[in-house]
Amino acid sequence: MANLRHGLVEHQITIGDGDFSDYDDLGRTSIVLAVAAMDSYFTEAFVEKLVPYLMSNRPSKRLVEILEKSGFGIADALQLLNQFNPLSRVKKTLERALEKYVTQSTEKIDYLFLAYGYKDLCVHAARITKRKRLLQDLRHLVERRHQIVHDGDYYKNKKLRRFSQSSTTREIQALEAFVGACDGILFP
Repeated sequence: MANLRHGLVEHQITIGDGDFSDYDDLGRTSIVLAVAAMDSYFTEAFVEKLVPYLMSNRPSKRLVEILEKSGFGIADALQLLNQFNPLSRVKKTLERALEKYVTQSTEKIDYLFLAYGYKDLCVHAARITKRKRLLQDLRHLVERRHQIVHDGDYYKNKKLRRFSQSSTTREIQALEAFVGACDGILFP
């Protein structure tokens, strides 16, 4: 992610009826990729923690609920009784289900990891970073990603949203700090 942020070019060009910088579209791309990387990290981390958690803990109600929503029911559990490595099947089922699950909001991240007993993971990670605006910056970055992906970064009146390199850089740095802090909590 850092390479994308540092790769922004400040060369002026004229597009249509206004002046825009080359780095605007690269910056928008960096937002989309940064949020996608965060999403991928949290879904992969959740799956990675599954087997070690189940080896030493009883499944929490939340984890059972998530597994059931993933398509893993009682019939599947009973079939595992005679298998050599039953947890790998549970893990594969969860992986397939989470491919479609979006972990771009702190609420969804907290919802998932509460299944492993991590209460308010996002708040704790924000405290570790000592950034007062971290969660606010993260929410704004995710909102910007949605504006770019779903609206082409245009307002309703068809005008292109302004791009701010400084706020995007700050927010991507916040995202990197947040993921790093969560990683330290989840995988000490």
